[in-house]
Amino acid sequence: MEQSKSLLPLNLQHFAEETEDRAEPAAAEPKNTDTPEPPKDEAKTIPYDRFKQVNDDLKSFKSTFEELGIDGVDSLKALVEDYNAKKTAEDERKRSEMTELERLQNDLKAKEEAEKTLAQQLEDLQKANEREKIRNEFIKVATSNDIAYIDDALALADLSAVKVEDGKVVGVEDVVKTLVDNKPFLVKKKAPKPIGQSSNGSDTGASEKTAEQLLEEAAQRAKHSGRPEDKVAYAKLKRELSK
Repeated sequence: MEQSKSLLPLNLQHFAEETEDRAEPAAAEPKNTDTPEPPKDEAKTIPYDRFKQVNDDLKSFKSTFEELGIDGVDSLKALVEDYNAKKTAEDERKRSEMTELERLQNDLKAKEEAEKTLAQQLEDLQKANEREKIRNEFIKVATSNDIAYIDDALALADLSAVKVEDGKVVGVEDVVKTLVDNKPFLVKKKAPKPIGQSSNGSDTGASEKTAEQLLEEAAQRAKHSGRPEDKVAYAKLKRELSK
């Protein structure tokens, strides 16, 4: 019992720290075996077959260039520039030809339109000339049938069937005859014969008048009355006397 009391006290903390110092180090993390290591630098080589093919191609190109007179890069560049210039010139020529074709097409179209307009003008002029001929022929025939009111007769006349054939008016006589039959008020009334005048209607005084006197009287009558029928009568008398 006395022996046990003489023992030194035990320092447990001391032994604990020593145990920790002697502990084995933690195991290192395992390396990732999936990541490949970078390849070591090695000298790059070209297979002989590939080298020979490239060399043969270069020789072939060189031979072709010599045939074309190309002795270097500058010559090749000049050849390319010349080709591009010729191609550009050819494209411009084609565009110019297309522009010329369009111009010719426009000129042809304008010519066709001008011809069409001219044909229409000629047709209109021909119709106007025919209408004038028909009108003049109507006045002539109406006057010879003693129609006094020419303007009214023209307004009432149906001239749709009247034609101009070979420069001659055809069909006016039938139109005037229809007017005389259906519109008698257009016809000039004959003056009653004065007492003592011969039945045959002879007029000695009138027969003694010269052509100049008759024409002058007709002119004065047309001038003073202003009526179309008097003017037509004057014109008709003038034509007859000038024959």
